[in-house]
Amino acid sequence: MRYIPNILSYFRILLIPFFIWEMLQNNGWAAALVLAVSGLTDMLDGFLARRYNWISEWGKVLDPLADKLTQVAVCIVMFAKMREYWFFFAVLLLKEILMLIIGAYLVKHKIKIEGAKWFGKILTILFYFTMVLIVFITGMPSWAVITLLSLTTFFALIATMLYIPEFKKYNREIKDYK
Repeated sequence: MRYIPNILSYFRILLIPFFIWEMLQNNGWAAALVLAVSGLTDMLDGFLARRYNWISEWGKVLDPLADKLTQVAVCIVMFAKMREYWFFFAVLLLKEILMLIIGAYLVKHKIKIEGAKWFGKILTILFYFTMVLIVFITGMPSWAVITLLSLTTFFALIATMLYIPEFKKYNREIKDYK
């Protein structure tokens, strides 16, 4: 039972190609459904891990990896499908790639990651909510898309700035070990 959160994280990774396929086939409702299931399993795995103390060191790496891979894939597909909003997807994509690089750096140096912070969780929920709406509601007015993407991008920038002190703390740990 204690492996259910990790299984859900693997499941989220497995959903990525299905989301991409549905988007490439212009099946917005199906792509939105896949993305919504991904978001719900993300919340469920976190809830189960904390509620039943099914937290593992691997899960602390796997869960954010599944988040980042999903968000990178979504940004790339959305960038390709909605080029007029390229700036927002580029910023979101760069943020996720930066977080992947930092995460890999920490794992390489065997730093135990404490887990997602509240601002990262809020951003993830907002990201899923925004993308599901944009994908599901075909023909959404441009002003609504811009508003949702602006809000998500703004929170992504704030979350990135709030993660900087966390990274500095972990980086000090690395230097202290050397």
